[in-house]
Amino acid sequence: MEEDKKQSHNARMQRKKEVVDAAIGRAQEERGIVILITGNGKGKTTSAFGTLYRALGHGQRAGVVQFIKGTHATGEVIFLQKQGLDTAVQYHAMATGFTWNTQNWDADKRAADEAWAQASRMLADPALDLVLLDELTYMLKYNYLDTDQVIAAIRARPPRQTVIVTGRAAKPELAELADTVSEIADRKHAFKAGVKAQAGIDF
Repeated sequence: MEEDKKQSHNARMQRKKEVVDAAIGRAQEERGIVILITGNGKGKTTSAFGTLYRALGHGQRAGVVQFIKGTHATGEVIFLQKQGLDTAVQYHAMATGFTWNTQNWDADKRAADEAWAQASRMLADPALDLVLLDELTYMLKYNYLDTDQVIAAIRARPPRQTVIVTGRAAKPELAELADTVSEIADRKHAFKAGVKAQAGIDF
């Protein structure tokens, strides 16, 4: 690279560093946050579990409630069990499968209430640094759970506890509550091209 271009690059990096350092200097509040991962694209649960594993790496304790997942354990949960990390993670799965398979609102409602009872307990537990509510958005979309009650429970959690909520079609109340909102877009998906869902990739 030519010398003048190197100097120009270095100057840009210096300005960038000043901006980043200033932002770090402003961000001094210490508290748990609410993270919402939504959108129609693939990777919401995967992202949330990545954060869970990051927290475990720092010796933190976590709780996980999975709503509207299948009756078989996912790769993320199998990994926790094989590594013996499930002792650091409180786990509950609604385990009724997807609502379009059960086609039974009453049964799904009972399962949702049981799952929410576990989630409420976790949200009130100051020993948990992180609570992951996977696919919670469906519970609100299909009116299995009361949105106001869910929002109130998340607001009332211990101040250092972080909550991650995943799922499509998140209600505006959740987005407003969240400190961080990531929306994953669906541009292409192998399943739509006829590729079968694969263990280790899709579940």
